[in-house]
Amino acid sequence: MRWFFQGFTKCLHGGRIRALLPRAMGKKEKQKAAAAAAAPAPVEEIPISAAPLPLLKLEARALGEFFELCFADKRLLELCGELRLYSPGYRLEAMPPDQVARMLADEVRAAKDAQQLIDKAIRDALRNPVLEGKPLTADHYRDLLEVFTGDPLQHLARLAWRALIDDDEKLREYALAAIDLGVEALDAPARTQKPRKPQLSSDVQELRKKTEEALKDADRSAKERDSMRDQLAQARSEISAREKTLADVRDELGQVRGELTRASAELARLTAAGEGRALSEARRLSDENRSLSEKLRAAAEERDELRDELKSAQRPAPAAPQPVAVEEDLPSAEEAATFLIPIFTREFYDSIQSWDRRM
Repeated sequence: MRWFFQGFTKCLHGGRIRALLPRAMGKKEKQKAAAAAAAPAPVEEIPISAAPLPLLKLEARALGEFFELCFADKRLLELCGELRLYSPGYRLEAMPPDQVARMLADEVRAAKDAQQLIDKAIRDALRNPVLEGKPLTADHYRDLLEVFTGDPLQHLARLAWRALIDDDEKLREYALAAIDLGVEALDAPARTQKPRKPQLSSDVQELRKKTEEALKDADRSAKERDSMRDQLAQARSEISAREKTLADVRDELGQVRGELTRASAELARLTAAGEGRALSEARRLSDENRSLSEKLRAAAEERDELRDELKSAQRPAPAAPQPVAVEEDLPSAEEAATFLIPIFTREFYDSIQSWDRRM
C-alpha cells in the first residue's frame, strides 16, 4: 500500500495533474491528445508562492518532522552539508533521518542564514501551499487530512462524486480526471510487474536447492576460516608478547642473580675481614688481660710482702742472743782478691717489676 500511495502522490505533484486534466475532459479531447503525443508540449511549472513561511512558530521536534515531509533523506544531507553541520563522533550518513532533520531544525531556530536557506529550499520543493488564497474552515482542513489517510482510490472516487454534484457543468468534467488518475494508479503495478519466470523441473529445483545450500555452507566455512585466522593471528600476537615478557623477565632475573653474587662475594669479603680483625683484636685483648693479671698478681704479692714486713716491724724486738763465736770458713787472700761484688742501679730494679713472671 505504501508504494501505491507514493505513486499516487507523484501523480498529484507538479504538472502531472495538469497534464492529465485536459485528456479527461471528453473523448474528443482524448483523441486530440493522442494525436499530439508525438510532440509533447513542455509541462507548465507551478509558480513559487510568495506566501509567508513562519517556521519559528513550530517547536524544534515538530519543525524537524516538517522537514522530513518536505525533503528526501538525501536532500536533508545536502542541506546539512551546505550549512556545514556535523555531529561530533558520528557520520551524518549513518544517522537516522529524524535525527538529521532535528539537527537541521535546531540550526534553523538558532541561525538566521539557515532560516533563509531552508525557506528557499522549501519553496523550491513545495512551490506553494495547498489552496492558497482560499478561505478554509475546520471542515476543509479535516477533509484535506482525510485525503491522505485510508484508501487513495476511494478518495479519488469521493472527488469524482463531488464533481458530479457540482452545479457548474464544466467542473463536473473533473470527475473523469479523478477516475483516469485512479485507473492509471491501478494499471501502474501491472506495467511495472516483472514477467513470470518459467517453472523449472523438480530435478533442477533440487539441484538449485543443493547449490544454494552448498554456497551457504561455503560462505559459512569462509566466515569460520576468517574467524579462525583472526583468532590465530591474535593468539600469535599474544604468544609473541608473552615471549617478549619472558625474555625481559629472564634478563632481569640474570641481572638480579649477578647482583646477588656480587653482594654475596662482598659479604664474604667483609665477613672474612671482620673475622680477621676481630681475631687479632681478641688476641691483643687476651695478651693485655694476661699482662694485667700478672701485674695484679705481682702487686698482690708485693702488697702481702709489705704487710708482712710491716707486721714484723711492729713486733717488739727479741733479746739479742749472745754472739757465739763460730769459726767462719773465710776465703783465702787469693780468693778474696778475685771476688767482685755486682752493683745494680735503680733502673734495673724498676725494670724487673715489668718483666713477665715466666721469665
